[in-house]
Amino acid sequence: MKKKIVALLGVFIIAASSISGCSSPEKPETPAAADTGEAKDESSAQETAGDNAEEEENSVGMANPWVDITEEEAKEIIPRLFQAPEGAEVRGWMKCESLGDAKKGISPLIQLSFNLDGMEYTARVQLGAAEDTDIAGNYVEWTAGPDDVTLANWGGGNMAGKVCRSISETGYVDQITWYDVEIGILYSLSVADKDLDGFDIQAVAEQMYSAENEPL
Repeated sequence: MKKKIVALLGVFIIAASSISGCSSPEKPETPAAADTGEAKDESSAQETAGDNAEEEENSVGMANPWVDITEEEAKEIIPRLFQAPEGAEVRGWMKCESLGDAKKGISPLIQLSFNLDGMEYTARVQLGAAEDTDIAGNYVEWTAGPDDVTLANWGGGNMAGKVCRSISETGYVDQITWYDVEIGILYSLSVADKDLDGFDIQAVAEQMYSAENEPL
C-alpha cells in the first residue's frame, strides 16, 4: 500500500514539473513609468520654451525707444545742432525715432546729456516740431515762468526763448526752450539740483551755440 502511495506521489510531482516548464514566460514589464516621466519632461520643456518666447516677446515689446548715436550722426539729422559747453563732460548722444514723424517732416528727437560744474544737464532738439511742443518732458509744475528771454548767440542775437523754474520738496528744476523760426527747430535744456538759487540756465544755453554747425 505504501509503495502505491509513493508511486502516485512521484507521478504527481513529475506532472507538476512538466506543467510548470511548458507555461508561457512572463511578459516583461512595460516602461510605463519611464515613458510618463519622459512625456512630463518633454511637456515641461515645451512649456518652458513657450514661457521664454513670451518673455522675449514682452521684452521686445518694451524695448527702450532711445538708441545711442554719435554727434556726427546727430548733425546729419539736425542742421544748426547745439554742442556741449566748453569744459562739459559729455555723457552721450541719443535719438528716439518713435517721437518723430517723417511724413509730417518731424525728425527723430535728439538728446545730449552732459555734466557741467557737478550738475547733470539734458538738452534736446527736434527739427520740424511746433514751437509749443513739449520736447523736454519734465512734467513738473512750474513755480516761476515761463519768462521771455532773448539768446544773444543764437539767430544773430534775436532768438527768442522761455525760461521756467520749478521748486518743490525734492529740489529745483530749471528749463529753457528756444525756437529757430528760420529753419523750424525746437531746442530745450533742463537741469535739476537741490538748490539753483541764483543760477542762470540761459548762460549755459548761450554756450551751446556752435558756428561750425551752421548750415551752408
